[in-house]
Amino acid sequence: MAKHTDKVASGDPPSPAESQRRGFMTELTAIVVGGIVAVVPAAAGLVAFFDPVRRKSGQGAFIRVATVDSLAGEAPQFFQVIADKQDAWNLYPKEPLGGVYLRKTAEDQVECLSATCPHAGCNVDFVSAKSVFKCPCHNSSFEPDGTRIDPEHCPSPRDLDTLEVDQERLKQTREIFVKYRNFRTGSEAKVADE
Repeated sequence: MAKHTDKVASGDPPSPAESQRRGFMTELTAIVVGGIVAVVPAAAGLVAFFDPVRRKSGQGAFIRVATVDSLAGEAPQFFQVIADKQDAWNLYPKEPLGGVYLRKTAEDQVECLSATCPHAGCNVDFVSAKSVFKCPCHNSSFEPDGTRIDPEHCPSPRDLDTLEVDQERLKQTREIFVKYRNFRTGSEAKVADE
């Protein structure tokens, strides 16, 4: 070590091996620092770019549809479900998502049925004179509680799809919040679309 100190103190130039080693270390440091400087922003950009793709859709969240006071009588009533809709990168405020039928089953109990026929996806109508749901596309018929009339001959493979109502919030605020979902049509099984 004394030898090296003497060289530096005497002003002797470093040996070629020492210069080569210093040059290699300088280049290696530059490559590592340059790589970090290039990779960090690129990685941050990729995370930001793919973030919307990784997010879960809002389907299945409770959405305010109506109030208990807006329900008159025991017959099912149609309500449109309107909420903010978001795809991977765009937000669509107050978009119609679909329709539901609500009916009071008790003072503080509300039942919710999807307005979409499970057969081919047409919207059903409630015919109050006959107290039945009718699908205008293929004549599927349903009772007011959503069960099929004459399942043997009904084109619909299942009853109308029930949707969850937040009964606790209903009791506290008298507002009807529904967990709105779309289900696959043409299937006997009630499978939610993702």
